[in-house]
Amino acid sequence: MDSSHPPSTSSESSDIFSLTDQVLSEKLQFIEEIGFGNWGSVWLCRPKSSSGELSSQKIAVKLVHRSKTSTTAARVRSLWNEMKIVRTFKNEPHPSIIPFHSFIITPSYALITMDYLPTLVPVEVEEKKARGWFRSLLSGVEFLHRRGVVHNDIKPANILLSPKTVPVLVDFGFAEKYDLESPTAFQSNLSYGTPEYLSPERARGLPHDTRKSDVWSLGVTFFEILIGRTPFEHSDGEQFTTKEDLEKYWARTLKGKWVGSWKLSPGIEKLLHRMIAPNADLRCTAAQAMSDPYWQNKIEPSPPHRKFSCTPAE
Repeated sequence: MDSSHPPSTSSESSDIFSLTDQVLSEKLQFIEEIGFGNWGSVWLCRPKSSSGELSSQKIAVKLVHRSKTSTTAARVRSLWNEMKIVRTFKNEPHPSIIPFHSFIITPSYALITMDYLPTLVPVEVEEKKARGWFRSLLSGVEFLHRRGVVHNDIKPANILLSPKTVPVLVDFGFAEKYDLESPTAFQSNLSYGTPEYLSPERARGLPHDTRKSDVWSLGVTFFEILIGRTPFEHSDGEQFTTKEDLEKYWARTLKGKWVGSWKLSPGIEKLLHRMIAPNADLRCTAAQAMSDPYWQNKIEPSPPHRKFSCTPAE
């Protein structure tokens, strides 16, 4: 996509619109900003009718300001890429993948409209309650991988609950889509993502299978939903503000030994160890995790708190 011009729209496109700023303001009421980052912001909006009346429907709008700077152009390209990926599933939706509505570009803005899901997935949740969430999210990630897509930023902050309490994976800003026929499909040496959820190979920028990195991030996410922290944090809220702090954290991930204390059923603990294996060759795929014995068995009673301590230098 040319960074300085809006995408061309065809008469067949019913979900890609090029509008004036005035028409956008006539179609959407921006209620409040509900998220923001380096890439732009997310707004709660309500559509307007042709007569200007507000709809009762609420939607989420991911918005990027357009200007003639290279940084802004890159953000618009990223949003366009995110739209193309999420739009792929519009006619074949998965309950745990955020539904796409439309892409709109105006002289001042580029934006994606999606379902509004106000509830963030909680943490420190009983396994009995979380088990169904895990199954649905795992199914969603396997669904993506089968279609050549990796998310690249799986974490609790990117999982929202639908009104029916189905967990939904959102924010495909880092996502990539591969040609399944290509010999280099899913291969990367890039290391972007959220540091605490990066697999050891991805954190170091080594050549890796991005699907395996997604599985690592998902395993860390499952652990955090159950315990309230990642398996490599000594406590909830441990700070990794410097490169040195992160290197210590990544050294723990490379060893693969969980720190602190935790209480998990034997079944979920075994599955999480398969997903959070530091050696990517030994790590399971999403499809293998879906067929793990854990899903066929009842939840076994959790043992007393397990504890592993490492020295402060680790």
